[in-house]
Amino acid sequence: MQGNILLADDNKLVVKITSAILESAGYSVSVAWDGVEAINKAYTELPDVLILDIEMPKVNGYQVCRLLKDDEFTRDIPIVMVTGRELQSDMFWGEKTGAEAYVVKGFKPEQLLGVVAEMVVTGRERRAKAQPREGSTVLNDESNVLSRVIDVLDSKLFESTILNELGSLASLDQGCRLTVKGVLEILARVVGNSVGSVMMLEEEDLIIHLNGPTSREHLDGVVEHVYETAMGYGWELNAERARLVVYNDEQLAEERAGDDNPVAELSHVDIPLMAQKKVVGLLVLSHAQSAAFVRNAQTIIKLVQNQVTIVIDNARLYEAARRIAITDGLTKLYNHRFFQELFDKEYKRSDRYNTIFSLIMLDIDNFKKINDTYGHLCGDEILKGLAKLIRGCLRSMDVFARYGGEEFAILLPETAAPDAVQTAERIRSAVEQHAFIWSDNGMRITVSQGVAVYPSPGVHERFDIIAKADAALYEAKAAGRNRVAFRE
Repeated sequence: MQGNILLADDNKLVVKITSAILESAGYSVSVAWDGVEAINKAYTELPDVLILDIEMPKVNGYQVCRLLKDDEFTRDIPIVMVTGRELQSDMFWGEKTGAEAYVVKGFKPEQLLGVVAEMVVTGRERRAKAQPREGSTVLNDESNVLSRVIDVLDSKLFESTILNELGSLASLDQGCRLTVKGVLEILARVVGNSVGSVMMLEEEDLIIHLNGPTSREHLDGVVEHVYETAMGYGWELNAERARLVVYNDEQLAEERAGDDNPVAELSHVDIPLMAQKKVVGLLVLSHAQSAAFVRNAQTIIKLVQNQVTIVIDNARLYEAARRIAITDGLTKLYNHRFFQELFDKEYKRSDRYNTIFSLIMLDIDNFKKINDTYGHLCGDEILKGLAKLIRGCLRSMDVFARYGGEEFAILLPETAAPDAVQTAERIRSAVEQHAFIWSDNGMRITVSQGVAVYPSPGVHERFDIIAKADAALYEAKAAGRNRVAFRE
């Protein structure tokens, strides 16, 4: 005997002709007249091949195929889809539901026998490699079959819906943190967790999204759990470097713990985010302690784990590439080109909303002499150290850039002239008192700065502001260096 074939078709003539072709070639044929019977016979007989009509009573061929391929007990059975319509859509959906081959009614006997012979070999090779399985599952009751079909189709629709939402995030031009926030919001709607967290190992960012009222004790517990779990993937905890970002923090509730009202424990579901066989991050979903939550969350996350990783990792790589494009490689400040973009936006914003801003142009005094005396490596270290020192004197909203060589530009939004001069003076004093480590005794430098403000007389375009600040800088240089000058 060549093999056991299960033929599922409701057309008696087709069954008679197809059975005759198969039996004449030495195959044993069993017949199912509707989708429910096809499913049950697939479980009880485990045929070498299932030949399945698409248009079937009760449950159609796509649904039969989807259910059998979703169950590890029957997924190794090769399925040959048969239809009376030669439509591309039939072939597409047949492949999507897991069918291995596709033939059109009216086939020649040798065509069918060729496909069946190939599928018999395929099925036997799969079974030889598969792990032994315990007894078969018989659904027999029609309502059970229909319930299983609905569950399978719902899970696939559920999966594709989440994937579509996650995929839409990939098309957004936004930073990694906002992309992670979007992912956590989607998962929160689906899983129902109260806290979602993503730890990006390389960036050392821990991004948390609160999906419901969360005590500070719970938040601290989540942070501790994420850090401990991440360390298990080789991340070395450095609390000073790690950055914590909490979204939706209005959900942070006051402590209600006490001897009579202890805070409930949280359950955590941990999923490593893998990119190119390397753990790049960790996804943690947390909720009130519940075995059901852990089980359901793990099931859902496994469906979308790859897509979550791809979306987050693409956003991470995009942001890294963008950061390189806008950043000075030595000082890690914004470069000249990107500063001009930000400066132009601030200038236009000031005109539109009638706001004020200031500009500081800063230059290291006698920097050429330092390079000539101590070498360019020393000069590079001073530039890096100066950038770090000045950044500590500024607000988070201020824009700090390396303008070129030893010259820097600082844009101060919503800042009038007196406050800008005060900021420049604070920078001048900090630099003067700082010992830059390059020798045993350290090295001291000074800086000169020019300050301009907008709006101001004689300014008709943004380059006039730069010209004013530059002119003030040269005044500071001419007056003896290590000072701040303001040009009205």
